[in-house]
Amino acid sequence: MKRFFTTDHGQITTDITEKGGPMGTKESVGKVLKKAVRILPGVGSYQDKESLRESDKKLRDHISTQLSYCMETIERLKTGISRKGSLSFLKDLDDISRQMDTLSRNITFASRGYSGVFDSNLVDEKALSNLFEFDQSFQKEVDLLGSLVAKISKNKELDSTILDEVGDHLLEIEKRINEREKLLKGPSD
Repeated sequence: MKRFFTTDHGQITTDITEKGGPMGTKESVGKVLKKAVRILPGVGSYQDKESLRESDKKLRDHISTQLSYCMETIERLKTGISRKGSLSFLKDLDDISRQMDTLSRNITFASRGYSGVFDSNLVDEKALSNLFEFDQSFQKEVDLLGSLVAKISKNKELDSTILDEVGDHLLEIEKRINEREKLLKGPSD
């Protein structure tokens, strides 16, 4: 049995089996409905903003995962050092690990660019696009951190110079996270 749902822009059909379940995929019907709804004023812009927010969230989740991986590497290094009976650099490594954890959480739970209905600072599509570009450039900072952590884990002997370099880079990442929040608030704040 077939049921037809008609719109001004064509016909959507869904096959119904004898049990009453759809034969077509939900995704294909969803795509058609999503396109059809874009005709309504404001819906297309809303969908575009949501798409940007979702892409940005996925990118931030990826960055956070990379930071977590760096943190795990530092934790393994701490374990290896302590098993050898050495206590040198354990506090420095612990501080680095804790800072990475904090940054990872800050990135994961950073603002997605929503604003209140009566908020004076509305977030438009351009601001969300700028935010996404900022987060893409932020990815490069985390990649550099990953290479520094890999360098630390490959060295047989740790020295304070490279640990200081990692610490300084983590401070730069923290500053970038704060810049991101300012980007959303706009120039007035």
